[in-house]
Amino acid sequence: MKHAPSELLQKTVPFAKEDVVKSWRLVASAWLLLVACIVGVVVLPSWWMKVVSSLGVAALMSRTFVIYHDHVHGAILKSSPLAKGLFAVYGLFCIAPVTVWRRTHEYHHRHNGRISKPSIGTYPVFTKTRFEAASAAERRFYLFQRHPAVIALGYWFTFLHGMCIQPGLASPKKHWDSWLAVFLHAGYLSAMCMMAGWEVALLAVVLPNTLAFGFGAYLFYVQHNFPAVQYVSDGEWAYESSALKSSSFLDLNPVMHWVTANIGYHHIHHLNARIPFYRLPEAKAAIAELQNPLSSDLTLKEVRRCLALKVWDDERGRMVSLAEV
Repeated sequence: MKHAPSELLQKTVPFAKEDVVKSWRLVASAWLLLVACIVGVVVLPSWWMKVVSSLGVAALMSRTFVIYHDHVHGAILKSSPLAKGLFAVYGLFCIAPVTVWRRTHEYHHRHNGRISKPSIGTYPVFTKTRFEAASAAERRFYLFQRHPAVIALGYWFTFLHGMCIQPGLASPKKHWDSWLAVFLHAGYLSAMCMMAGWEVALLAVVLPNTLAFGFGAYLFYVQHNFPAVQYVSDGEWAYESSALKSSSFLDLNPVMHWVTANIGYHHIHHLNARIPFYRLPEAKAAIAELQNPLSSDLTLKEVRRCLALKVWDDERGRMVSLAEV
């Protein structure tokens, strides 16, 4: 039986209720593990142990960031002043301050799948017509923003520049915390260098941030830039259908679902962002309409297919590569 979108959205409401004790337990365990891995990089005696701890920092930066993202959505610990303060500090630590992240990410959720809207909070998507009409400079800048190297260097392009420096320059008073995040990050890196040496600073800060933020930037990209994605004009747009047709389910193994705090259940997250990350699998299992989503994965073949997609072709009704343009 086919349900109206409002009925489908209503079905998700029971899952948008958190277990506060469980939320605190998962937040605390993720942060404590993150701190333990950072300390491990500094104090463990052998370099192979330090490298393993550095990879642990990267994995836990990914998990804690998605949990932070859930809090900003109001999915977990919304009513706790303590959580609000701790997550504000974490936002500075992960160079994605609350004021910028909330503004850009909420815009992204409100306009997900609309081809005519500015690409705030996600990667830009031109139609084929717009791309062909663009100047050479506009094309170069557009392709630069979507280039695999720029995505891989999300630490610098997406976070340091996009979340901090750019909004800090555009509106210094509004986004004062952007500059605070940059200064604190520079201070953290400098202190690590002075106290433990540049090699340890590289393993404790630069390498894990490069891995975690590069991976996170690719997650931003792939969950709305995959072969089956659908973009529509404003007149055809509907919130519920955009969640299911413009957001993917990222098919991961249990370990990677843990590392990414279930952000791969992105179609459900876009349908109802108030569902806590630990209840997304439960919602998928319980609601029949959510069990056969448009999907992607992290195999090399699929990653290459997704990165090759450059513009939206209205005539074909799909994303196409430059060769097809």
